[in-house]
Amino acid sequence: MNDTTINELAFATGGEIISGNENAVFSNIVIDSRQADKDSLFVPLVGEKNDAHKFLESVYDMGCRVAISSRKDIFLKDDFNIVLVIDTTEALQKLGKYIRSKLTLPLVGVTGSVGKTTTREMVALALSDLKVFKTPNNFNSQVGVPITLSRINDEEIGVIELGMSQFGEMERIAKIVNCDCALVTNIGTAHIENLHTRENIRAEKFHIMDGMKEGSVVFLNADNDLLFDPPKEKGIVYKYFSAKGNTSCDYYATDIVFNNAMPEFTAHIGGKKVRVHLNVFGEHQISNALVAIAVADHYNLSVESAAKHLEEFRGFSHRQELIKLKDFTIIDDTYNASPDSMKASISILKDFDAERKIAILADMKELGTDEKILHKEIGDFINENVKLDAIFTVGELAKEIIKDINKDIYTKSFEDNESLEKFMSGYLKAGDVCLLKGSNSMRLFDVVDKIKNYEKFIR
Repeated sequence: MNDTTINELAFATGGEIISGNENAVFSNIVIDSRQADKDSLFVPLVGEKNDAHKFLESVYDMGCRVAISSRKDIFLKDDFNIVLVIDTTEALQKLGKYIRSKLTLPLVGVTGSVGKTTTREMVALALSDLKVFKTPNNFNSQVGVPITLSRINDEEIGVIELGMSQFGEMERIAKIVNCDCALVTNIGTAHIENLHTRENIRAEKFHIMDGMKEGSVVFLNADNDLLFDPPKEKGIVYKYFSAKGNTSCDYYATDIVFNNAMPEFTAHIGGKKVRVHLNVFGEHQISNALVAIAVADHYNLSVESAAKHLEEFRGFSHRQELIKLKDFTIIDDTYNASPDSMKASISILKDFDAERKIAILADMKELGTDEKILHKEIGDFINENVKLDAIFTVGELAKEIIKDINKDIYTKSFEDNESLEKFMSGYLKAGDVCLLKGSNSMRLFDVVDKIKNYEKFIR
């Protein structure tokens, strides 16, 4: 981010300078007071329980000299440059829009119910013949996106992840980003408790097109039932990708094989073909890689080079992370869970070589009134698609998964992680592969840490 003056800040936010010098500058934005320094603009957010205006004095003591405020009764100093605004969150978004107006590089928007972050990383890799900026960490919200844009410097292209969980959120952030092209990975049931129906989720996700210029391209996953033939936005060009070999699509995959659950396939990109080897698990990764190469082709980059760059991707901690120990293997996918992502993770075991295939599954949260049905559907999916040796569940909802499971699968339910851990220390054997998946609040990552130390129990 280039130096921005207090005068520009007041102009961008519609605020009023109530303290300091209009020519003072800042070059980064923080919402966490612990990260403030002499170059920072501090934005004190106001929530239901916390008001970060109370940290204005502490950020001043840390050297920060620029802040916005929605209150007048605050810590003030002559050399503390303060812009008064109506609402600090809204002001941050206005500032993000101002920053975007000064950027000239193209921005690729990424959204979907699941797989946003993985696809973001793959797209960034596929584009890496250019100098690429990508959303850091999980800065994909109505607060995170403006900060994300402020971190762009001299890159040639940006890959921006846009997330939402409530009505109206995508519309706000999309109008900040003004994507040059966009992609939608899928429409599932994540956040259905707030948005009520998958059709509503699609409508909200499609707001990613807000602010896109006429003739801009959006890439849609044709294998998803709500993306194959969706309502169209006038002036937008729709292109489709299919991991299931749908040759009517602009981009599709054929000749798929799995090397210990890691896919290899031929990508058809327009009239071009390229063989793709991935070093991450699961059939669902084919779609992510396919659209990444499609985006690279859209920007006239070599599809061969894009495919080669994708081999570098190894996933993230707690997101289908492969942990190979001496006598057994753990697949740690404990970061979070929705019905779609849980099915995708379980599918990994279908193509995995192991003496026994074990799934440890915990409650999936925020599923609304159909939460029991959606858990039971995981069991139905296993019955129809994946041969497992054992399923162990944690939590009341997860019990629904094994209620009607095939009788040849060994099952057991646990009320808490501690009782599960104790049982597993005597259950695991050499040659096992063990998948762990559940919502973040179920803390299965703690179980992973314990299981890592079970080598001494294995016979």
